[in-house]
Amino acid sequence: MKFLREPLLQFFIIGLCIYGAYGLYGSSKNEFDNSTIVVNENRIESLIAAWQSRWNRPPTDQELTGLINQFVREDIFYREAIAMGLDKNDPVTRRRLAQKVEFLTRDIAGLKEPREGELEQYFVDNIDRYLTPDKVTFKHVFIDPDKRGDATLDDVALLLATLQAVDSPNSDVSLLGDRFMLQSYYSQQSELDIRKSFGSGFAKAVMQLETKQWHGPVMSGYGAHLVYIDIVDKSPAPKFEQKQEAVFKNWQTTQQEQFNEAYYESLSRRYEIVIERAQVGPSSTNTDVAEEINNIEIPTS
Repeated sequence: MKFLREPLLQFFIIGLCIYGAYGLYGSSKNEFDNSTIVVNENRIESLIAAWQSRWNRPPTDQELTGLINQFVREDIFYREAIAMGLDKNDPVTRRRLAQKVEFLTRDIAGLKEPREGELEQYFVDNIDRYLTPDKVTFKHVFIDPDKRGDATLDDVALLLATLQAVDSPNSDVSLLGDRFMLQSYYSQQSELDIRKSFGSGFAKAVMQLETKQWHGPVMSGYGAHLVYIDIVDKSPAPKFEQKQEAVFKNWQTTQQEQFNEAYYESLSRRYEIVIERAQVGPSSTNTDVAEEINNIEIPTS
């Protein structure tokens, strides 16, 4: 199957499959005689209205850019699907038709096999995806700013000095602080676990603290904490042999996405894309729309 690894051959196979689909299912006359895609003011307003109905706010410029790009993408795939006859006897939506074309290229891309050493390199380049998180065991003493007021920082400093003088902290040290709604001792917690209870800032700080000493103040959304790290369990470095199956699946997904994007780009060059918005004057073509439509970026032909 080594011949399937050649990129030129892969695109040739894609071409054969697509033209074969045209021959089997395509109609003799393309239903879209005009190769221009117009995204007019009414269409844009409907996209905005749909977004606002779902999220209870209007989209930002960046989000609107994404909505317009997605509409253009779907319309291109939709037209190609119609030309290939994928809509015959199939009462599905416009989006579903566009997805069929995407699925076609994705399946073809799935024929590609990794070259020698390619999976290993993918593993190295994406090592963070395969790391097992470090875990810490810690206890903390809570100081409530709502209760302490202006004396909070002074109380924190005094209490920290008291705790640092204790050789081996025990469970009773929590009584030195203020009442806390959560527990005072946590065992084998990953950064994600801590983040769920205390927030991202607290979690990130705790994961960087040294063991066998008190630290603080470490701030969370609740207030100030003095933290004692008892144990840090460092996860071992992942080995490729242990993750090979997951690496292959992730690599394959990446290849499919890249193939789909390349296919979409090749199709988009066949269309003239027009974005119309009343506030910027006359219709604009896709060659200058990025400057005229509130800096909205769209695919260029």
